[in-house]
Amino acid sequence: MKHILALFLFAYPSFVGAQPCELPTAYGGLNTGSNLSIFLHHDFISNFEFNSSNPYIVAITESNLLVGSISLVDENGEIVFQEAIAVWGNDFQTETIDGALPGESIFLKIIDGTDLYSVNTIDINFSVNGMVVITYGTVSYECAGILLGCTDANACNFDNEANEDDGSCISPADYYDCDGDCILDSDNDGVCDELEIIGCVEPMACNYNPLATQESEDCYYPVPYYNCDNTCVNDVDGDSICDEFEIEGCTNMFACNYQDTATDDDGSCIVITADIFYNQQENILTVETLHDSLEITWLYYENVIPFEHNDTLNLVEDGVYSILLYDPVNDCGTTDTVHINVVGLKEQSKYLVSLYPNPVSDYLHIKLKSEATITLYNTVGKLIYQTTGQEQTISVYELPSGLYFLKVDGPLGTATYPWVKN
Repeated sequence: MKHILALFLFAYPSFVGAQPCELPTAYGGLNTGSNLSIFLHHDFISNFEFNSSNPYIVAITESNLLVGSISLVDENGEIVFQEAIAVWGNDFQTETIDGALPGESIFLKIIDGTDLYSVNTIDINFSVNGMVVITYGTVSYECAGILLGCTDANACNFDNEANEDDGSCISPADYYDCDGDCILDSDNDGVCDELEIIGCVEPMACNYNPLATQESEDCYYPVPYYNCDNTCVNDVDGDSICDEFEIEGCTNMFACNYQDTATDDDGSCIVITADIFYNQQENILTVETLHDSLEITWLYYENVIPFEHNDTLNLVEDGVYSILLYDPVNDCGTTDTVHINVVGLKEQSKYLVSLYPNPVSDYLHIKLKSEATITLYNTVGKLIYQTTGQEQTISVYELPSGLYFLKVDGPLGTATYPWVKN
């Protein structure tokens, strides 16, 4: 700090490392009602240049009692050019001396930041309601006071005038300045570049990241009719096939109208059923089915029994019998099989056929209870021999080995008997 005129030059300390001292604070005592006014003339103040933002001047008694003070700058930080210090006297209402006493010497000191200066001017003695005008004077440096505050220049509350750190420094958050703004924010989205989270920001995407602050290009979405778990959005029957992809039709693979592409059964399946029942008393096989207009074929050990197309079959031999039911309209059918093993089956035939030997090598002997038409067939229904009578001996020597059938057709009805050529 310096004074332009030589008369008012501030005297700086001539050595480094002066002992610190306690700086007087601004006056905060009671106004006793009796005071001395010290006017600081424009000629005195106008030549000061201060180093701090809030220099002030104090009045101190010879007993070192602070009795008044005033700032040397206005609210805008500009130096004032005329001020008055109210120096408060003792109120004499209490035993404690709380102000200047009549005739007591008053000294002026200037505090500029951490520096304390003494004002050398005219002698000032306290008088109630007195007035003193200071128009000239010099200042001299006394000491450097301790001014606590934040001394970290990088802190948000750095105090340029403080000379001793008080631990109050407030640092900005990482990546932010003291105004709370990002130091680096290339996309101006209010999120610091170092804190950006790159990800999919589309809420409808399967990989949506609600924490993402910067959009990436890897968003992906579910395929139509599916959610992100690859599960149907609409699947009323819970078969994992979306309703939009369902194909109605018959899904029963045993049905005549089975549709291998159908996914949703529409109740249209046509299933042919067949159940063979054996009437042991009459030696008859009967097939039961829920369908009409079916073509019926009987088999004996997987060989077709010629001309037997009714729903009943007269039995004359033990063995394995099967039935084939065919629906020509829907081009499908079904089968059922039964194994007959009943002693004395031959004797229970309507015609009481005597067919021997069976198997046969040379001659087949046939004897009936009554006269009837006798026909021999092979397994494909080809006529081998036919005659009418009650008893016949037929040469079968030249026939190929295999299964053959004897059909008897007469007044008692029709019956078919299997026999084997060796």
